[in-house]
Amino acid sequence: MNRFIKLLGGVLLAATLAACGGGGGSAGSTGTGGSTGGSTGGSTGGGTTTTDNGSISVAIFSAASAQVSAIDSAGGYVARATVKDSSGAAVANKLVTFALTDSSIATISPSTALTNSSGVAQVAIAPTSISSIGAASLSASATVGTANLTASADFGVSASNLTLSALAVGQTSLPSGGNTSAQVTAMVNGQPATTPVNVTFTASCGRINSQSGSVSVTTNGSGSASVTYTAVQDDGSLCSGSVTLTAAAAGASSQFTTITVAAAAANAITFVSAVPQQIFVSGSGALEQSVAKFKVLSGTAPLANQTVTFSLTVNPGGVGLNSAGSTANVQGTTDASGLVSVSVFSGTIPGPVKVRATLVSDPTVFAETQNLTVSSGPPSQRFMSVSVGTFNIEGQNIDGTSTTITARIADRQGNPVENGTVINFTAEGGQVASSCATTQVAGISSCSVNYISQNPRPANGRVSVLAYTNGTKDYVDVNGNNRYDAGVDTLVDIGDAYRDDNEDKAFNAGEFVIPRGGAVACAGTGEPFPSQANTCDGQLATTVRQQVVILNSSTSASYKNIVVAADKSSLSFRLTSDYNQNLPMPAGTSVTAAASGGACAVGAPKGTPVANVPPGTDPNGDLSTLVTVSLSGCVSGNKVQVDVKSPSGLTTSFPDFVLP
Repeated sequence: MNRFIKLLGGVLLAATLAACGGGGGSAGSTGTGGSTGGSTGGSTGGGTTTTDNGSISVAIFSAASAQVSAIDSAGGYVARATVKDSSGAAVANKLVTFALTDSSIATISPSTALTNSSGVAQVAIAPTSISSIGAASLSASATVGTANLTASADFGVSASNLTLSALAVGQTSLPSGGNTSAQVTAMVNGQPATTPVNVTFTASCGRINSQSGSVSVTTNGSGSASVTYTAVQDDGSLCSGSVTLTAAAAGASSQFTTITVAAAAANAITFVSAVPQQIFVSGSGALEQSVAKFKVLSGTAPLANQTVTFSLTVNPGGVGLNSAGSTANVQGTTDASGLVSVSVFSGTIPGPVKVRATLVSDPTVFAETQNLTVSSGPPSQRFMSVSVGTFNIEGQNIDGTSTTITARIADRQGNPVENGTVINFTAEGGQVASSCATTQVAGISSCSVNYISQNPRPANGRVSVLAYTNGTKDYVDVNGNNRYDAGVDTLVDIGDAYRDDNEDKAFNAGEFVIPRGGAVACAGTGEPFPSQANTCDGQLATTVRQQVVILNSSTSASYKNIVVAADKSSLSFRLTSDYNQNLPMPAGTSVTAAASGGACAVGAPKGTPVANVPPGTDPNGDLSTLVTVSLSGCVSGNKVQVDVKSPSGLTTSFPDFVLP
């Protein structure tokens, strides 16, 4: 009986231990598929799950294949899972999925792998960064038979000791503008880092990898980070003397080294610009000063603190350097960009100018200005002339009928202004090109724009167009020195230019105006040279201007003022546009006539085709065309038929004229 009780007690104890996971290990986990297994973990960070269908275990191994419970940035660590079937045999070609509970301190790559013939699948595992520290859990999952098995292992991430090797350079002495390599090795726990480390390089002067400022480089698989240093700044200026290179990484002490860069030697000078290229004779009232700029180079790099001598090699007369009338040589020093400049003042005689810039350190090195000119004078109000190709265009009823507006402009001596002088245009109605630039043809300066008919159309059919540019007023050169002297010469003062749309010879609110800020009392004028009253300024400079008027003639014709000679030898009338009997028909309009009744005959009408009719300055002036038809053999009661054909082809037939 006692033996039976002891046996029963042993069975109960075994059953109890089995329910607790077999003893000596951690609590068991249950795999899916209906069977219960045990999970064990050891002090080296491994874990195993076993079921009736098989088992899976996972552990972390070092580069030396030793199982470990912690990783660091020394690298070479792998997560290894072993899959076996229910008989304990290795399962090959089985997909195993690895996962981490905290990817902020460690990473695995890749996250899946197939088991080999030994049932082992492995992936790389490493700290997320050099500064990672903490603990996480690694799991490996696979399906064996009908069971989904998962094993896990806890592990730690240890702090790494990061250091940088001495910063090595290819050359410690460089020529001006030279370059060299720079290299540093990141060390983790005394070994070259296999985990990428960001190393930041800086230079006290010059560029790293063609960039200024700090440049970050990631170490390669051997822990090395390399860059190229160039002793040239971003703006092209050259470094010289002692230059310090620095390599730094988070958590490590920075490394420094010094490079000696030879001083640059100036060996070239180039002309950069002359702004503006065109200046005008002294006293003209226009621009009289230009700034000539040069650049000193060492090779292709600009060079600072270099002394340059400026001199005049071509002087038409009176041109000065840095002050009006001073022809003495002057000197300048280049700035950080290698630039140096000198002011050029015009004299009283027009012509080309050349300024030479010479290196003081080497007088054989020099450059000269190009295309710098002193012109005789800017556009003069007295020498502006604007003309219209055809004034009376068929523009009231048709869009796009065009005519040409030409501006001719000269200086106060009657000489052509410089090519490229811009003439601006503005129109009350229709559309006009905004500007044109003068060119000289056969020595005459002019330019032209197109005008076309379109809305808006002024009710009276008269479209005001203003042409204008910057220039000078006229003056009487009392002392004969070919320049304006305030208080000596007599200025013909004029006010602000405006467009006299209603042609009442006075500025009205809403009309286009070009204000110059003058407030001196003076009389105003209207077209052709409109000037706003009380806006004079007593200065020579002005807006040179002229206004022209284009006539929007109609397509349909009308007539007025019929006159028949007492002896029936002629019939005459005024031919007009149908909507405004003060306007002519379009230029080119033709008139034909025929007689009926007895021996009455007509001759060819006079006044046809309609001529190009200037608009005049009276907005109410009669611009109609006198048409005269000669008659022979006509008596009272005979009839004369008149037809009018516009340039677009529309014919207007007037009612028969019955001779009285």
